[in-house]
Amino acid sequence: MPSNQRSVALAFGILATVTTVIHTIKKLQGTARERTSSDDTNPVHPDKKTNTQDEGSSHHRRSSSPSQSEWSELLPSHIIREHTKEKRRQEKMPLLAMKTKMYDNITMLDPQGQTLSKISRKKARWYVNKGLATWKDDGDAFIQLKFEPKARSEDGDYGRSTKQNICVSCGDGCKSQMRFSIVPHAYRSLFPKRYKTHMSHDVVLLCADCHLRVGQASNLRMNELEDKFVPQKRYSTDFEQYKVRSAALALINWRHQIPEEKVALHETIVRTYFSKSGGQVSGKEELSIDLLQSVIDVEYRIENPKYVPGPELVVKSIVDNDDEMTAFIRQWRIFFIDTIHPRHLPDGWSVNHPVACDDT
Repeated sequence: MPSNQRSVALAFGILATVTTVIHTIKKLQGTARERTSSDDTNPVHPDKKTNTQDEGSSHHRRSSSPSQSEWSELLPSHIIREHTKEKRRQEKMPLLAMKTKMYDNITMLDPQGQTLSKISRKKARWYVNKGLATWKDDGDAFIQLKFEPKARSEDGDYGRSTKQNICVSCGDGCKSQMRFSIVPHAYRSLFPKRYKTHMSHDVVLLCADCHLRVGQASNLRMNELEDKFVPQKRYSTDFEQYKVRSAALALINWRHQIPEEKVALHETIVRTYFSKSGGQVSGKEELSIDLLQSVIDVEYRIENPKYVPGPELVVKSIVDNDDEMTAFIRQWRIFFIDTIHPRHLPDGWSVNHPVACDDT
């Protein structure tokens, strides 16, 4: 789908959802008013104390909102599905979140004691265990190299800056934090080594909500990029097999809810399939659940042997041109900034930061 048509469809989808929610809220408000009116028409006990209590409870009923079950009954099914998806996402969040801090900010010094960069504790231990550096701790942990490095970071450079363990967009320091690849991992994993090794600049920290928001936007942009190459479908459908599978599913799940003539039609489709495939199913033999399940388990999708994933098509078109690789990576950086508007990026982070490491 062209990008302009996708944008129009997305806008209409959002408008339809908002309209549905507004309509539902108005319906709930009307239901609440009807209940309040019915409560006001109830006879009041002549006893003054009881009357006061009834008025208090009536006031409580007027101010109370519909219960969760009432909301579930009145909300449209697609909104209930979205609510269920969000609930599941919240439950999975602790499993997807990082278990340790992303940044340890261990200072790495050259042999003369000048700061080279901030590194992780794991990397610092690697240098020490290899005998390439000595570990020192004068309040702030750091290591000092025993050899002259090939390259040095400049003052104010990203490599020398202290990184905070907070969401770079909203600044939230909650536990539900995740790494996010500004250049999507589907592309980054296909890059030559020098474009991804030691290149932590384009991997940032986001809270779960910001991660979801920018991730969805990135997926839309990836689809737009890959649609330009008119990628082939990975699978084609055997519609005859799909029809038989649908009939078997209907007989297993909804046999008692569909008309008898439909049941007979579905059974005929399944029996015809068995007769063509050499199965021994007579016209009077009952179609057992095991027989129907055997039909459902048959693969109705045919894999395309010439299929090439969209990310491979995109990377293949730019990988042999350094200028195009540079432009591609920086365009993703610009997209990230325009989408999430990060306010807490580390010092030295820049759209124009080098995209490759020549020391690998």
